[in-house]
Order: sequence, then C-alpha cells, then structure tokens
Amino acid sequence: VSFVKSDIRWPSRWDAYLKMEGARVHWFSILNSLMVITFLAGIVFVIFLRTVRRDLTKYEELDKESQAQMNEELSGWKLVVGDVFRAPPHAKLLSIMVGNGVQIAGMAVVTILFAAFGFMSPASRGMLLSGMILLYLFLGILAGYVAVRLWRTLKGDSTGWRSIAFRVACFFPGIAFGILTTLNFLLWASKSTGALPISLFFVLLALWFCISVPLTLLGGFFGIRAEPIQYPVRTNQIPREVPKQKYPSWLLVLGAGTLPFGTLFIELFFIMSSIWLGRVYYVFGFLFVVLLLLVIVCAEVSVVLTYMHLCVEDWQWWWKSFFASGSVGLYVFLYALNYLVFDLRSLSGSVSTTLYLGYSILMALAIMLATGTVGFLTSFWFVHYLFSSVKID
Repeated sequence: VSFVKSDIRWPSRWDAYLKMEGARVHWFSILNSLMVITFLAGIVFVIFLRTVRRDLTKYEELDKESQAQMNEELSGWKLVVGDVFRAPPHAKLLSIMVGNGVQIAGMAVVTILFAAFGFMSPASRGMLLSGMILLYLFLGILAGYVAVRLWRTLKGDSTGWRSIAFRVACFFPGIAFGILTTLNFLLWASKSTGALPISLFFVLLALWFCISVPLTLLGGFFGIRAEPIQYPVRTNQIPREVPKQKYPSWLLVLGAGTLPFGTLFIELFFIMSSIWLGRVYYVFGFLFVVLLLLVIVCAEVSVVLTYMHLCVEDWQWWWKSFFASGSVGLYVFLYALNYLVFDLRSLSGSVSTTLYLGYSILMALAIMLATGTVGFLTSFWFVHYLFSSVKID
C-alpha cells in the first residue's frame, strides 16, 4: 500500500459529491414526474369542476318535488349515498396499517429533509440510520392518535382502543424484528462478521417496548379523547348490492401503482446502488423533491380510482383506495428482483441472496404502508367532501 498526500483538506473531502455531475438524470426524473402529476391533476380538475360541480348545481336548483323525483333517477356515485361510509371489512387491520403508514411517512419526510439540509450527512457514519430509528420511535404518538381516531370513526365505539394502539406499536416493528432476527441467525450460522451482536438486539427491544409502545399508547389516549370524524350522510341498515363489473376492480387497483412507481424508480436505482454496491448517495435535495412528487401522485391516483369505483356504484372503496397507491410497494419488490438478476451478478451464495430478498421485502412493505396511507387519507377527504355537498336525507 502506498499513501500519497492529497491537496484536498479533510473537511472538504465530500465536495466531489456535492458537484452533482450526474444531475441530469435526476432532473429528467423530476420532469417525468411533473408530467404525470399534470396529467392526473387535469383528470382531478375535470372530476371536481365539470362533473361534480355541474351535478350539484343542477340538483340544488330544483325544488323539493323535483328533487324527490330526481332521487329516483339518480345514477353513478349518488346512488351509493347510503353505503359509502359503511365500515369496511377488517376495519381494525385498516386502522393499524394506516397508523403505521403515517409513522413511516413522517419518518421518511423528516429524515430526508434533515439530510437535504446537511444535518444527517453520510460523512457521519450511521447518523442517517440512527436518526431514522429515533424519529420512528417518537412518531409513535402520531401513529397511535391516527389509528385510534380512525377506528373510533369507523366503528363509533371507544372500547378496545388500547388493543388498537398496542397492535400499531407491534405491527410493522414486529414484522421488521422477525425478518432481521431470521437474517441474523443466517449470518451467525455462516460465521459472518456482519451479524449483529446479541446485546444490540436487547437494546432494540428496550427502545421498542420502553419508548415506542408507551408513546403509541399515549397517542391512542389522545385519539380516543378527540371527537370522531362525523359523516355527512346517514348509512342505510341494509347494504346495497354492488353491481357486477365488466372487469375486476382489483386489476385496476394494481395497475394504478405503475404511475407512482414511475415517479420513484430512477431515484430507487441510485438508492439501491448506494446500499448494495457501496456507492455514495448524496443528492438528498433531489430525493426530497421526488418524495413530495410521489406523495402528490399517490394522492391523485387514489382520488381518481375512488371516483371511478363510486361512479360504477361500487361503495367498497376503503381498501381499494389504500392499495391503489400502496401497490407501488409490489412494483418496488419486482424492481428489486430485476436489480438482483441484472445488476448484482457478483452476488454469490444462498445466504447473500436471502439477505437481499429479506431487506427488499421489508423496504417494499414500508413503502406500501406509507404510500397506501397517503392515498387512503386523501380519498377519505375526497369522499367526505363530495358527499357533504349533497343535500340528500
């Protein structure tokens, strides 16, 4: 080994990455995302201003007798007014997943924002991961609040909120802990130096049950004390039969995930390269812009899909709005498989492949929860706004 004295000063050793010589591809990604957003925004604009506003104006101009007659001739989304806020199946699981999604999305936004301003620089080894874990722990209070308040809104019952809050605190961390423990056993069996020491597992468990769980329960306490969201229309006692569709609605839901994935995949390539090929990722400003664009695309896609389902008298929109944007997690996992086959050819051995697949599943699940929550909350606001404008008793 021969050491050569460099003219670069130690504090300036990261300046080569700050020049962003390959910034053109990032700008191309952002431009591509803006085109998708503009297209979807045009569709949402048409839905709100031309279709919905026109129908509501026409309805409000009629007298009571004409309104009663018009009620018999209603079509599309107006027909499901008595079922649109009927509690979905597995409402408890939906509340838990939305709570975890809020926690993960909040952690991602704050972490990337801090990294963009230079507070979590790659120059400080481990600071990014440590910051993410701490933010996730303390955002448990927000996850508990959202999940418990949503549960109370869906069921109208305040009992069992402790169970909801505790499950929120254990759902995603439990899955992550199970995957990491399994992968760590594989590393121990192969006598790898990359295996985590047993003491670190006890530290993670202590952080989980001494910080995250109590804060999530505290957030659930605030959520149960808050007023549940009031529905603008009453729900009928007997559920309306959903008409048979020409094509499976879940096919449309899965296809909707391609648009958010198109916003994400270029930055995803650079992130995967930094994780698995040792390349330094330093363009957190671009990543933050892409994250904001991803949130907008997820919201628009979910609103458009929800409106399309309501127009064909399908009032079971809850889970579909979640997976319309959350299905991007499936495409992230499929991209991870493609990256494994074509870009990680030097990866050898079943243990290495298992490690890669385990971490990819965990990443895809986190992305699904975060993006699905964005889509669900936006669709919930859209449906609430839509039917609060309709004066039907």
